[in-house]
Amino acid sequence: MDYKEMYSKKLVSADDAVREIKSGDWVDYGWAATTVIDLDKALAKRMPELTGVNIRGGILMKEPEIFKIEDPAAHFAWNSWHMGGIERKAIAKGFSFYAPIRYSELPRYYRESQTPPDVAMLQVAPMDEHGYFNLGPSPSHAMACIRSAKKVIVEVNQNMPVCLGGFDNCVSIKDVDLIVEGSNTELYELGGGGAATDIDHAVAKYIVDQILTEPASSLVSAVCQTQ
Repeated sequence: MDYKEMYSKKLVSADDAVREIKSGDWVDYGWAATTVIDLDKALAKRMPELTGVNIRGGILMKEPEIFKIEDPAAHFAWNSWHMGGIERKAIAKGFSFYAPIRYSELPRYYRESQTPPDVAMLQVAPMDEHGYFNLGPSPSHAMACIRSAKKVIVEVNQNMPVCLGGFDNCVSIKDVDLIVEGSNTELYELGGGGAATDIDHAVAKYIVDQILTEPASSLVSAVCQTQ
């Protein structure tokens, strides 16, 4: 079976994908830029049917739709690995908790967890010709999460940049259970401390030109295939 055929067989709607989530499940929501968007909207519609769901995430860039349902605490708890303002407000509403961590050991927490993810969901870049989805600018502990999860669902976003570096920055379609093609929302960003200066623009252009060279773009698949 070729990768395109595998992709077609695993492709479902967001509504169908979140039917994998049951009451009492542990669910990972991605991290920073990989936090799901369309799957979040679908789960928000389904969440009133569920109870006791534990969701892990962190560094939210926008308020998830599940936070906006009536009485969230009756249905789920948000367990944050790293809190921002959005999550602090959720704490005040009684459905969010902070999990203290030593960040460098976060992958180990997943490998040794007594509550591994029942479902891991995250945004990814489109699949490449070798059958890999890049995890974009927020790979962090994602591969440890994926390897420990019972079900893996990826939400493809055409706007997710392909980012290089390391061996855990992409996931094979063979390790993905379901694929959702998202609405290609622009990635959310945290505001900077001020407007970019001419020096900032000059440095950014230099770095981006280095990233976008042809040898670098072809390297990502070569690196992923060594996993």
